[in-house]
Amino acid sequence: MLFKSLVSLCALLLGAVTANAATDLAGASIERGATITSLSGGASTASVPPVLYDSFPSGAPAYSTTSAPNTFMGLGANLIANAKSISGFDVYPVNTSGTNFDHLKINIFVWDTVNTGAVSATTPAFGTLLASYSLTTAGAFNTGFFYPFESVPGTTPGIALGSPLSISDSTIGLTMNYQGSTDGGVTYNNVTNLTSIISATDTTYLTDPAVTGSRVLGGGTGGYYRNANSEVNGNFTSTLLTLGGLTNQGLAIRVYGTTVPEPASLGILAAVGLFSMRRRAH
Repeated sequence: MLFKSLVSLCALLLGAVTANAATDLAGASIERGATITSLSGGASTASVPPVLYDSFPSGAPAYSTTSAPNTFMGLGANLIANAKSISGFDVYPVNTSGTNFDHLKINIFVWDTVNTGAVSATTPAFGTLLASYSLTTAGAFNTGFFYPFESVPGTTPGIALGSPLSISDSTIGLTMNYQGSTDGGVTYNNVTNLTSIISATDTTYLTDPAVTGSRVLGGGTGGYYRNANSEVNGNFTSTLLTLGGLTNQGLAIRVYGTTVPEPASLGILAAVGLFSMRRRAH
């Protein structure tokens, strides 16, 4: 784990990754659609976990790429320190396909490692798939809007996992894939421009949208993966991409979960426990 962290840090300091980034076609700013709260295959959202990563705070601009294919998109995320497990997500699909959908299938892949060097067929973007999740929802997913899957942003995840996903360290890869249905949820298909929101710094929003945690890749410009080589397995053999004219860009997502207590906190808990035991002894 320490070696992987050092490799990631060195790559960011040396700026090796940005040299591999390519400029995508400029995309349009997208308006917000209705927040979606009804999910099939989702779990209870009773717990209130901390936010481990947030790249779509209130007020951040929402963009989408017009380059194709873009049915799978991914990013490398540095979660907050001492992240222990993942318990849920907020995600933001966008539909600019020209087709109105009545159902949506959400597929999320979580990877243990992120490749900070050159990406190719033999050295893909991510390694060791930890888990993949798939759920469906009914609604009016009309073209021209993005659709937030949120409950209480920053407090309760829109998509809560049935059981927490343990992670080995704070660096993970994430892939999102959205499939649309026009026949009442009978069949779902990958559709170009039914894809993931890109959040970024632009001329009106001057703050890095990654307000909790940070991007692994891309330096100040940022970046994201899309399946430019027609990848359909949640991993990427094509290079990191960027939207022209934007900085600090990445995919919009919020990750919830748990952390390991700091050593000082553990000491306090131990002291409280000892004090409690002594009180009972008296």
